Amino acid sequence: MKILIADDETVIGSVFKMVLSCAFKDSSIDVVVNGAEAVDAFRNGNYDVLLMDIHMPVKDGYQACLEIQEICRQENLKMPFVIFCTGYGTSKEIQEITADKTHFALLLKPVTCEKIIDAFKAIK
Repeated sequence: MKILIADDETVIGSVFKMVLSCAFKDSSIDVVVNGAEAVDAFRNGNYDVLLMDIHMPVKDGYQACLEIQEICRQENLKMPFVIFCTGYGTSKEIQEITADKTHFALLLKPVTCEKIIDAFKAIK
């Protein structure tokens, strides 16, 4: 599994990487600090799962997700599963997109290691 973590809080991104590295030892995990970097990394890496903070500078997680969806559509790529993770309230758009449990999930911070791992295990 190839995972991309996008979170503007570098400590959180590092902790998420450590947790996922221990739980999914065969995974490749990259970390970026904003949505624009996530879009660029996806163009170069084609990830299976994105773990994205929603509220980030430069480009938020939702806008990055929409751009990645467009890249997938244009290049005929499979859209990765997206797990949004936020410490703030969610917008109507986030609630609507995460209603599709086959492609999206939503975790609220503070989040436990178990919830993160469970979200990844639930991906079909």
